[in-house]
Amino acid sequence: MVDKNDLRAEFSSRLHEALDDAGIRSHGRGVDIQKRLKSRGVNKTTQAISKWLKGEAMAEADSMLALSEWLKVRREWLEYGVLPKESTGEHNFQQLPVDKNSKIAGMPARFGEVPLISWQQAGTNNAELYDAEAWLPCPVPISPSGYALKVLGDSMTNPGPGRSYPAGCIIFVDPEAQASIGDRVVARVPRSNEVTFKVLVSDAGRLYLRAINPQYPIIDITDDAYICGKLIGAFIPE
Repeated sequence: MVDKNDLRAEFSSRLHEALDDAGIRSHGRGVDIQKRLKSRGVNKTTQAISKWLKGEAMAEADSMLALSEWLKVRREWLEYGVLPKESTGEHNFQQLPVDKNSKIAGMPARFGEVPLISWQQAGTNNAELYDAEAWLPCPVPISPSGYALKVLGDSMTNPGPGRSYPAGCIIFVDPEAQASIGDRVVARVPRSNEVTFKVLVSDAGRLYLRAINPQYPIIDITDDAYICGKLIGAFIPE
């Protein structure tokens, strides 16, 4: 089992290394990081950032992405130490393409509404979206290909503090948004004929789908697996 304290310390070491490479001053780094993150739409307190620098906490997904983009390093390296270090802008997984002749590609924006579809429909690029269960207003910008899903089961339910997506939660998914390590994604795993909602993670150069609930196993991403879309928003119906 990997010790969480070791992960935090190693992340802190890599963060300082990237900051050194970028020529960021040693004194007052927390303030510099806060300003950079804020300019990218990520608001963090200096106290939270101080914990990253001291090896007491890991940056959250949004912060990790902003840090890696700013410091021009791969997110996999910054978060897990997976080489290469420098960012190339490339990904090792396949993203399900949207067929230009399918209904999902030609669907109108519907004044910000998206269809609530089935998990089976989400696993194909030719979903019969006009048979949607309902149309829901999306609270964030989304492409015309976007849709909503109702979470099933408790694999993405957090038993402790942090983000959680319990059964019945509505998630908004954008097939045209490029997914990165640490993002919540909907993926198709043909090997088990499953369409699943998980966190995209990397370890030792390999990609996996991880549930937030630790009781569920990690899914190895193989060549026949596809990322169907990236989570861009969610809400729990009253």
